[in-house]
Amino acid sequence: MRINNFEYFTFTYLDSPLEKIDDYVQKKLGDSGKYKITRTPFKFDLYETCPPKGGAHFEKLYFFAPKTCEDKCIMFSNYPDGFSSLVYNISDALKIKAYCFQISTNNAPDAMNAFKYIENGKEVRIVYAMKDPKWNFYCHGENQPFEDKELYQRKMIKRRLDKEALISYCAKLGIDIRDDTFWESQQSVLVERLSW
Repeated sequence: MRINNFEYFTFTYLDSPLEKIDDYVQKKLGDSGKYKITRTPFKFDLYETCPPKGGAHFEKLYFFAPKTCEDKCIMFSNYPDGFSSLVYNISDALKIKAYCFQISTNNAPDAMNAFKYIENGKEVRIVYAMKDPKWNFYCHGENQPFEDKELYQRKMIKRRLDKEALISYCAKLGIDIRDDTFWESQQSVLVERLSW
């Protein structure tokens, strides 16, 4: 699995065709002069094993239609939080659902396994298990049909929401991130900030 190359990675599933997202990005960012927008095949080239810490670097992100489900749009960025502020804005402006995932190995120094469900720009559900420095678990909002709520009762906190659980949630949402073909796309938009 290509995703096993990462110690930590984030992505968002936007419940919208790429064309609709592309139109929004062009209108909101394209004319500012601060961003370069390029149509290019998707690549895992924004970072090596995890996104750079903090937000003091210029953002880079891809929007792409996965080869295995071209009616969906995935956002992959170089920000540790998945550039969630943009996700909220897109969800609100286009009145769509968004599912944000943060996935790490349990032995990562700052392990974080989480998902957020956003609808029309509002957070509906958040669940996470994170190591800071000990393991903490948090959930808020109504359980969603794709969740396995039995997991959240496990005694060992880091097992309540781990990489395998999040991969399972993705599969139930119709995005099989284990399939390397999922991460292939000729239909992709790369957005790169050029200046503050």
